[in-house]
Amino acid sequence: MQVLQGNGEIIQALQKIPKLQAFDKKDLRKILSCSQILKFAPGEMIAREEEPDHRIYFIVSGKVRVTRQGVEIKVLARTGDVFGEMRLLSVSNRTSSVSAVDETVCLATDVAAMENLRKEDRVAFAAIYYMVMAEVLARRLKETSDELTRVRGELQRLKTSTGLADTVGSA
Repeated sequence: MQVLQGNGEIIQALQKIPKLQAFDKKDLRKILSCSQILKFAPGEMIAREEEPDHRIYFIVSGKVRVTRQGVEIKVLARTGDVFGEMRLLSVSNRTSSVSAVDETVCLATDVAAMENLRKEDRVAFAAIYYMVMAEVLARRLKETSDELTRVRGELQRLKTSTGLADTVGSA
């Protein structure tokens, strides 16, 4: 992992993240005070399942693989894709592992550092992140519902093709 330095690099990275483009520079500076731009080599582990980590990550460039118990859950490759967001909702350890597939650059924001901000800055910081989280969680819920629908249809087709539909119950 390499930490990229310089406000110019960080501002450029923030401007590439669609979810953050709606916020003014004043609010983005609040995020910067709690963030780093990190560069990961292909294959490098970014976050490990069950380990503590206070950061939420926005992909600036590259691609990451998300796994749980060794099983691939998802590949994220869009600028602005987020991982580690469950840290905002819970104080638990990481629920999945994330590794770089390609050279990957991420904005890593330490949500624990939010407590060191002034009260009005904490409010702005929280508003930004909770708006982003609402969007991310809504998209993930839709993806999960779509996958559940697909799996239920596949299960029904398997039951029908094997003759188990009449004996096992419906999907």
